[in-house]
Amino acid sequence: MTPRRSVPARLALCLFLFAVFAAAPANARSPLEGGKSSGNTTYRFSYSPIYQFETSMDNDGRFDVQRHLLRFEAARSMGKHWSVGLGLSFDYEHWNFSNISSLFGVDLWEDVFRPGISIPIFYDINANWRFGIIPSVEFAGASGAKIDKSISYGSVFSAAYAFGPDLILGVGTGVFERFEQWDVFPFFVVDWKIDERLRLTNPLRAGPVGPAGLELVYSPLESLEVGVGGAYRSYRFRLRDRGAVPNGIADVDFWSPFARLGWRLSDHYQVDLSGGALVGGRIAVEDEKGHRLGRRDYDATPFVGITFRGRF
Repeated sequence: MTPRRSVPARLALCLFLFAVFAAAPANARSPLEGGKSSGNTTYRFSYSPIYQFETSMDNDGRFDVQRHLLRFEAARSMGKHWSVGLGLSFDYEHWNFSNISSLFGVDLWEDVFRPGISIPIFYDINANWRFGIIPSVEFAGASGAKIDKSISYGSVFSAAYAFGPDLILGVGTGVFERFEQWDVFPFFVVDWKIDERLRLTNPLRAGPVGPAGLELVYSPLESLEVGVGGAYRSYRFRLRDRGAVPNGIADVDFWSPFARLGWRLSDHYQVDLSGGALVGGRIAVEDEKGHRLGRRDYDATPFVGITFRGRF
C-alpha cells in the first residue's frame, strides 16, 4: 500500500506544481475593474487554503475535502480603450473517503489537480460601457488521468454599464466545453455602492466559493470588511485511465452561502477569514463518453477558509 502523504507534504506538492505549471484559468479579472493609464501593468495574487468538513452521502459513505487555490493575475492598459491580461491559477484538492470503496463501479479518487491559463481582454467604448472576453484553457484531472483527455476550454463574455460612480450593472455568459459536455451559464455583473459603508457586488476574487455569485459587504472601518453572500458551483474532472471504468468523469456541484471577515493590512495586502456551508451537494460519475452511471447526494457540510491576497 502506498503511504499517505501528510498535509504539509501535500501542500508542498501543491506549491511546487504551481511553480512548474505556472498556469490556470480560473478568474482573471473582474469586468468591473478599469485600467490605469496606457502602459501601466498591475499584478494581483492570492492563496486560499480551505477545509470542507466530513459529510455523509446518501445510503453509505463519508468524505471530506482539503482545497488549496492559487491565483496570479497581470493586467496592462493598452491605450485609452483596451486592456489585456494574463490569469494563472492552480487548484489542488485532497479527498478523503471512508466506509465506501467505489461510486457506481468507478474507482474513488484522492488527489485532484486543476492548472490553467486565461487571457482577459476588455474594451471600454466610453466612460460608461465596458465589454470583456476571457478565453481560458484548463487541465482538470485526478491522479492518473490522461492529460489529453483532461483538457477543457471556453470563454466568458460580459458587458457592463456604469450608471454613475456608485452603480455598475451588466450581464455575462460563460460557454465551456467540459469533457463530452457543453455548459452555458448566464450571470449578472453588479457593483452597487449603497452608501459609504455598504456595497453589493460579485465576489470575483479567489476564495472559498470562487468567482461570481453575490456578496453584501459592510465596512465599519476603513481596514475592516464584513461580507455575507452566496454562489452556485459546478465543476468536472477526469478520473484515472485504469480500473473498472477507465477515463471516467466526476461531476461535482453545490450551493454555498458564506460569511467573510476581511482585514486590510495595507493599501496592497489583505487577509480574509471565511466560513459557510455547502448545501444541495451532489457527486455524479460518468463513463469516458459522458454517459451517466449514477449520482449521489450528500448532506450539508460546513467549510472554513482563509485567503491571503495582494496587488502591486
